[in-house]
Amino acid sequence: MGTGQQQSADLYREMRALHSRDWQLWSICALVIVVIAIGFAAFLLPNLVWASVVLRTDHRFLPQLFFGLITLIVLFNVYILDQKRALNRAQTEMLRHLMDASAAKHVAILDPLTNLFNRRFMDEAIPREVSRSMRNGSEISFVLIDLDDFKDVNTRLGHFGGDQYLRDFSALLKKTFRGSDTVVRLGGDEFMIMLPETGSQQAHRAVERLEWETKWWNQGTQTGYQISFSSGVATYQWGAKIEEVLESADQDLYRVKGERKASAKGSPVPHYAIPVQINAAAIAAEA
Repeated sequence: MGTGQQQSADLYREMRALHSRDWQLWSICALVIVVIAIGFAAFLLPNLVWASVVLRTDHRFLPQLFFGLITLIVLFNVYILDQKRALNRAQTEMLRHLMDASAAKHVAILDPLTNLFNRRFMDEAIPREVSRSMRNGSEISFVLIDLDDFKDVNTRLGHFGGDQYLRDFSALLKKTFRGSDTVVRLGGDEFMIMLPETGSQQAHRAVERLEWETKWWNQGTQTGYQISFSSGVATYQWGAKIEEVLESADQDLYRVKGERKASAKGSPVPHYAIPVQINAAAIAAEA
């Protein structure tokens, strides 16, 4: 079990313990209220409470007993309020820990520059989504994207200009793809989109929509740069290894990029495979 999972399990056990303690506190309150009610009834209505018992009570001690009972009630209320405040403090602290853990997890899976999911999230999400598609008998496709000549943009505009370029393109990705799709920044100028319940033809149409959105953005921008990208598409086939599927999309991407550069410069472009770390056992476990 990982550190994050262990912390979640510990927090869950502590929450259950606090919930149980809260119920115990209310149970004690209910029991004491019943006992107090019986005590008052015994003092105020002795003939009703002790109908079959002959009582000989010295009424001189009734006030002392009554005030003693009131004192016990006050002390019990003080104890209950103190325990309730301690329980509320523990619950508040638990809530703070949960919020901190949630915020830490949120930060750990997001790319800080583009606010897209990062490679760490991808490594966890792909086995889960592939297993889901296998159970549902649906298709799942992957799109790999590489920005064209991004190094030239960095050289010409500097790192701040390059960062804005990445943010603008990330906004186009979010705008184009569905909410059910997962957009990931793999690193640098490389992106991946995971499209559940999507075949190859639908994935290519999604890329076409992105090309149109990019075209319209380029026509209306005054940033001093034009966004351009190359993409590759692959659809998961039953029984295939996910690494092979992503490699297929990677080869398709560099084929497109190579054709563009070959037509522009007359020289081929070498292929650089994108390394992917996927736990194959996780897919089997999810399935």
